Amino acid sequence: MGQTIQICKASLGVALLALPVGAQAKTESFADQYVAARVAEIGEQDRLAVQGYLKLQARIPESDILADRLFDASVRAGDMTAAVRAARARSLAKQGTAETALLLFADAWRQRNLDMADLAADELASRGSLAFMSPVLKQWVSIRRGDAPEFAEVDPAVNGVLAYYTTDQRIYFDLATGRLAKAKLGLRSIASQSGDYVRNVLLAGAEVLSGPKDDPAFAQALMRAAVGTSSAMQSVPKSGGRLSPDTGLSAFYGRISAALVEQNQPEEGLVLARIATWLVPESVEMKLALANALQANALQAEALQLLATVPVESPLYYSAFEKRVDYMIAAGQIENVLALTKSELARNPKSVATQLLRARALQAGGNTSEVVAIYSQMTQSDDFATLPPRQQASYRLLLASALDQANNWPAAKIELEKLLIADPNNAQGLNYLGYALLERGGDKTKAFALVRRAYDINPESSAITDSLGWAYYLQGNVTAALPLLEKAAKAAGPDVAINEHLGDVYWTVGRRRDARYAWRIASYGTEGETADRLSRKIDIGLNGRTP
Repeated sequence: MGQTIQICKASLGVALLALPVGAQAKTESFADQYVAARVAEIGEQDRLAVQGYLKLQARIPESDILADRLFDASVRAGDMTAAVRAARARSLAKQGTAETALLLFADAWRQRNLDMADLAADELASRGSLAFMSPVLKQWVSIRRGDAPEFAEVDPAVNGVLAYYTTDQRIYFDLATGRLAKAKLGLRSIASQSGDYVRNVLLAGAEVLSGPKDDPAFAQALMRAAVGTSSAMQSVPKSGGRLSPDTGLSAFYGRISAALVEQNQPEEGLVLARIATWLVPESVEMKLALANALQANALQAEALQLLATVPVESPLYYSAFEKRVDYMIAAGQIENVLALTKSELARNPKSVATQLLRARALQAGGNTSEVVAIYSQMTQSDDFATLPPRQQASYRLLLASALDQANNWPAAKIELEKLLIADPNNAQGLNYLGYALLERGGDKTKAFALVRRAYDINPESSAITDSLGWAYYLQGNVTAALPLLEKAAKAAGPDVAINEHLGDVYWTVGRRRDARYAWRIASYGTEGETADRLSRKIDIGLNGRTP
């Protein structure tokens, strides 16, 4: 049975009154059409909604309300032509936003109308938090015109946002203008960093430098840094020459899109991701950025379809494959994941990456015995001893976690101890073993030393910070415990274990209201024994000790 949708008549009346007087002559017909479009939009039938809003806007082109509705529905539907039409209407009505300015810039860019692109970049300069993008857009216009000087250095103390978001763009500028020696210096400096934007610029550099007259050995090294040894074994695309400005510009939109999604602005992130793929539709890098934004906007079906178009030959094939698995697991589609990974293993039986993804799905589905079997096979294979210590440690950590989940702590403890022999400074392994000893009544002195060492190695980890704070609490040192647990809770957000620990410490020091607040945060989304335990704490305090 379909969902019943009610549209508030009062709200519709306000919307109609906001329209020009001439539009009210046929209010009944207009109202019916508007309601139909809104119902389609609310029902996530975005393409149908776009068609409805386009018909209405043809009748009343000056309506701000219709321009807004058309823009939002068009972006969700991926109809960039309709989105541009809405953006123009917004701009003419002086209701433009940063997103509309960015779209109008991209539209002018695609039409090679560089004067209009410059005007859109100038308009963006007065549009709030994304105004920092304007100088970068204007630099790309200059590059396309063929008269671009080097991009001026940005003082982080003056404009820290622009300085941060141009670390990779400077390299794209150099690759596009033939300043390859300078580009190589930039690529070397960024290669050790992490993030999708780093991977993308390394791949761009590899493609440009792969020509026989360039530096194919350096290009291969960039590929390894970008996607790992196994994927880098594929040949680097033979290109040489200069980078297309379209590629560099789309990468800028893609990076800002990812940042907006990460900062809980998924709608704005989707606008920029749509533009990025509109600029370079064949770019796998931008398809991954768009899939990320689609998933954040609950458009999972389109995200999965998009990721499925990434060809096996692409260096980013497994990145796309992993995203598909992650999205399916998040949606509880375990059987679909198992079928997908089975098919992939039939194609490539030796793929460790696929085996790990299959194990993740099995673990999410509660099939711990098969998970243990997969990880055990990895750690007992002939190739395992040849792996770097950090990689050996990561596999043993996975096996230990699976054994622990299967209620075989003695075997899990052995794996963790083997892990620390191979990689003594592995903060995750130190924390796991130390926290487990604290919780299971093991050697408390040893447990404290392990989590203390883990914290010294990685003090930014909320999980490790929580472990050390909890260790202090169990020692009776609430003075040392409290600031650590507050730090962990601030970084982790609504984490169950961390907020429960913080509530326990608050209660112990007499901050009863803060304790109940922390326990309530911890209780969100919990069920079963954990939910019951937190409910008792909220009702009667720690261990039944009422205030």
